[in-house]
Amino acid sequence: MAELELREVDRWHHRRVVLDGLSFKAPSGRITALLGDEESGCVAALKVIAGIEKAQGGSILIDGEDVGRDKEGVREAATVFRSAALMPHKTALENIAYPLRIARFDRQTIEERVLAVAEHFGLMDVLTERPKRLTDVQCYQIGLARALVRDPGVYLFELPPEEDRGIRELAISEMQRLRDEFGRTVVYAAGTVEAVRDLADWVVVLHEGRRLQMGRPERIAQWPASRRVARLFGARLRAARVKEKGRDSVTVTLKDGAILTLPCESDEAAAGERATLAIWPEHIGRDGEKAVYPPEHCYLFSERGHLVLGPHGLPPKPKKKSTRRRR
Repeated sequence: MAELELREVDRWHHRRVVLDGLSFKAPSGRITALLGDEESGCVAALKVIAGIEKAQGGSILIDGEDVGRDKEGVREAATVFRSAALMPHKTALENIAYPLRIARFDRQTIEERVLAVAEHFGLMDVLTERPKRLTDVQCYQIGLARALVRDPGVYLFELPPEEDRGIRELAISEMQRLRDEFGRTVVYAAGTVEAVRDLADWVVVLHEGRRLQMGRPERIAQWPASRRVARLFGARLRAARVKEKGRDSVTVTLKDGAILTLPCESDEAAAGERATLAIWPEHIGRDGEKAVYPPEHCYLFSERGHLVLGPHGLPPKPKKKSTRRRR
């Protein structure tokens, strides 16, 4: 098992900021999802961790050791790309063995490890074939075997697209096996919340190379820190305006004319201010052609984008560390 940590990692490309002071921890022996859109920096973070791309600042630690200066293939991290990314001029065996040859393992160890992973994926009969003579599934299995043969502490996955269902399911089952059977740390780029549910133990939400929120999936779903996080987690957003703010409630109006009175513990919402109502699609009711928003399922974000109220109240404040010195 290995804990992965990024501390203030910067990465830019042609004057475009890709990662902006990114910091997060991936718990040891768990599956961590990096959730964000195409411009969020999720895939870039994987490449920087693997050493495929170089960070211009910050630290990358695996089990407390800074690996930022280590070359790709030497770090305790292996990458499984969206496509197999095999070398076409090499056989399946040579592709699988390549990371071990780069790391200068002895011949016997290379042979033992290659045969073990090849047997696991049912590739024994195609080890002498080149990629062009193999199916897409077999090529992806070789890509998986190439990552597993090194047996590192951290695995980095770029999930195949949803239209490649068979290959995607293969990747997901292997990620779960690495966690459940071997206690390995897995980090993957999740483009949608559907790729997070029932798979990730921990989620890091990214936008434009910055971390927006981090925590367990169910906790983020209960207390999204901002409108953007709520939208990434699948919520429908509706523009609203605060009509009236009472001591423990707030009345808002929506563009379609609906008026809602919601319990409110925060003083951020003030009469006349714009706000945003968020609600998950499965909770939206219907009254004829009009949408109905049950107050017990509504989230409200202030004009500044902060969470004002939600079905579970406001998130509990983190406990302050004691500054008292022990005697």
